[in-house]
Amino acid sequence: LEREISADDRALLLASDTDPFNRWEAARDMARDALLAMVLDGAAPDPAYLDGIAKLAVDAVLDPAFRALCLRLPDEDDLAQAVAERGSPPDPMAIYAAREAMAEALATCLGTAAATLYGEMDVPAPYSPDADAAGKRALQAVMLGLITRRDGGAMAESQFELADNMTQSIVALSALVRHGLGEKPLADFEARWRADRLVMDKWFGLQASLAPPATAVASATALAARPDFDWKNPNRFRALIGGLAMNRAGFHDASGAGYDFVADWLIRLDPVNPQTTARMTTIFETWHRYDSDRQAKMRAALQRVRDLPDLSRDSAEMVSRILGS
Repeated sequence: LEREISADDRALLLASDTDPFNRWEAARDMARDALLAMVLDGAAPDPAYLDGIAKLAVDAVLDPAFRALCLRLPDEDDLAQAVAERGSPPDPMAIYAAREAMAEALATCLGTAAATLYGEMDVPAPYSPDADAAGKRALQAVMLGLITRRDGGAMAESQFELADNMTQSIVALSALVRHGLGEKPLADFEARWRADRLVMDKWFGLQASLAPPATAVASATALAARPDFDWKNPNRFRALIGGLAMNRAGFHDASGAGYDFVADWLIRLDPVNPQTTARMTTIFETWHRYDSDRQAKMRAALQRVRDLPDLSRDSAEMVSRILGS
């Protein structure tokens, strides 16, 4: 169902509607439209959206998990698809920059309220997976991400050092890595958890997916060179290679380095695990939505995979389907 609704009406729904679904839908639509205007037209962050979402964030009547959900910006892949549907090839760096600018504007809009809300969402009791505690941790995590944009990572570092559960530790580490502040916390995390394979999968994936775009491929390359990058283990392989693919601006770097990195590893993995290789080729399946230069680089990377003399049937079928031949 599609309906026309004015920007003013959406802002009113976001700030004041008594139906939570209407507030969530208004938040989602306003965020998407504002970000698309920033990407396509160079617009500034929408003041009406910022004001409405800030009011929602501090509305104590609303469930914390719901507030955390509403505060989540559309992801880069969704925005790329929306740009393509409007007839323009998406620019991954422009989309990344727009989301960063919107998050910065929201952090500024909330100001000290973010720190206040962070404290209010603290769960002092021992870790519990119940819905109430999980909702508070989710909203606290969103606030920490915004606070990190303003305090140089001080609160995230404190949370990382004091965390008594994996959730809070990962949240703090993620905030620090996203802003290029993760060197020491990453080393500390590795020292503590290096014997736990599943936790270290998170460690690999987090760095690849959250590294600043300019350093994402270099970071993934360095991680792949580590002796504990067991590329024959599907979980470890997906954590690193899939993590880089999730870092949209980094993966789609104009140099094509991200495409070549992924293709090289698919070529290496196929003789050992053709099923995982075939599934991972879907990283490239949206190649046609981008500009001609990126399209050419992605096609070249895929064709290198397809031209492998002993390419498995599974991978050959997937690559041919993605290339349309």
